[in-house]
Amino acid sequence: MGTRFRTALVGTGIATVLLAVLGPVTALVSATDIRPLALAVWAAVFGTWILVVLCAVVVYTDRRTSRMLMTLRRELAAKNNQDVIAEVRDNRVKQSRHEFKQELLLDRIDTSATTLLGDVDSLRAAEVVPELSPIPWHGGESDGPRVLFITSNGSGMGHLSRCLAVASEAERAGCRTAVLTLSTAYQVVREWGYPVMYHPSSTVSPWTVSTWNRSFARYLQRRLSADRPDVIVFDGTAVYRGVTQVSRRLEIPLVWLRRGMWKDEVSRIQYDRPFDVADFVVVPGEVTGDAPHDQNEVTYVGPVSQASQLEILDSEAAKRALGLDPDRKYALIQVGSAQLDGRSAVLASIESLNSLSTELTPVVLVSPVADREPEIPGAVVVHGRYPLAPYLKAFEFAVCSAGYNSVHENLAVGLPAVYVPNTKAVTDDQTARAELVADSGMGLAARSVSELNIEMRNMTSPATRTALIETLAARQAADGSNATITELLQIMDETRIENLHPGGTHDDAMCS
Repeated sequence: MGTRFRTALVGTGIATVLLAVLGPVTALVSATDIRPLALAVWAAVFGTWILVVLCAVVVYTDRRTSRMLMTLRRELAAKNNQDVIAEVRDNRVKQSRHEFKQELLLDRIDTSATTLLGDVDSLRAAEVVPELSPIPWHGGESDGPRVLFITSNGSGMGHLSRCLAVASEAERAGCRTAVLTLSTAYQVVREWGYPVMYHPSSTVSPWTVSTWNRSFARYLQRRLSADRPDVIVFDGTAVYRGVTQVSRRLEIPLVWLRRGMWKDEVSRIQYDRPFDVADFVVVPGEVTGDAPHDQNEVTYVGPVSQASQLEILDSEAAKRALGLDPDRKYALIQVGSAQLDGRSAVLASIESLNSLSTELTPVVLVSPVADREPEIPGAVVVHGRYPLAPYLKAFEFAVCSAGYNSVHENLAVGLPAVYVPNTKAVTDDQTARAELVADSGMGLAARSVSELNIEMRNMTSPATRTALIETLAARQAADGSNATITELLQIMDETRIENLHPGGTHDDAMCS
């Protein structure tokens, strides 16, 4: 009911009351000879008034009813439209699910067919692959179980570093270890002292991916048939078909050491069905401990980092080893090719630091796999060291990417840092990792130039750095490398050939 209608209703009521009361009173006090005429006029006026009021009420009621019916029709129509839309959407979802299941089925059929062809094709390894030198087993005990690590090419040292951290722990447990990598950083690891083996990846091969997969399967078939490891550990975002084929043909347990924090928008076929390509899955934890437990039958361990196994130099020794002046203060800039608002994060970091402090000198660390040391104005350029963790105490703080190794090395050493996520990483969700560090109070995160300037200002404050260092010192994280080796030892014990295929005099006697 509207305000104007209520006002009109009140006015009409008052007028009706006045007509009903004053009309007869006026007629009765009038002269006797005109009194009947006055009453007749009043009756006619009052009746006409009542008729007008009733007509107005009927018209208003009719209009209001019409409006209500129209609104009701619209609501019903809208509801019907929503039902239709919901039904269409439901059908689309069902169709999408059906198509998705079809795609998965076709993918499974294609994978099975390709695997079968690869199984047959790789048996020609002796004809195609030349004689190979023995696997250079490293460390451990001479008769200890043998663990072969295989890493993808990747975009840096991450896969290699994780495997080497686990390998170091494996050797402490008496295992013999070897690493086969597709990364061009293999030479850096050899110079460090580990006899890593190298095989070119598909990205540096002249062949198609399909042809390369067959070639790699033949290579593995020949190498592992001659020198069979007790377990294979693969570290990469996608398990190569040849690795799966050969490990299963030779009945070598295959463990996928799978880094967590994957982007939601990337292909997750192997992620969602990991046991199609591997026998076991171990997921190293993130900043605050274990990774989120989102899959059954997957083993989750603490963060894995070489830093917990290496001797960390003090500030003065680290500066001297890097060729830096021990009497000066430095900040590490290690953001790779990350961009902020379309600008180089390296240049933005240097510019911000130089505008905020004259006491801190930016040091740009060039990747150890880089061909040359670029000239970068406003900063000291140092060729990368591997591993970097022993030298981190040379710096007051760092500005670095939010890659798995960078973050966990800084946390392990206790180096405060501003983390700049590299959003161009294919599968690694560095933004989520940087935010996790910031939310846990163990670092700062910058996703734009303006945020970088704010966090750089915060980091140049000694009070902020002291608070971060205290938080980092109080951090207690499980040793993922140790837990991984415990899992590997259990796997090797359960999958021994004699356990898989029991035999011998006892069983023969039982059969006879």
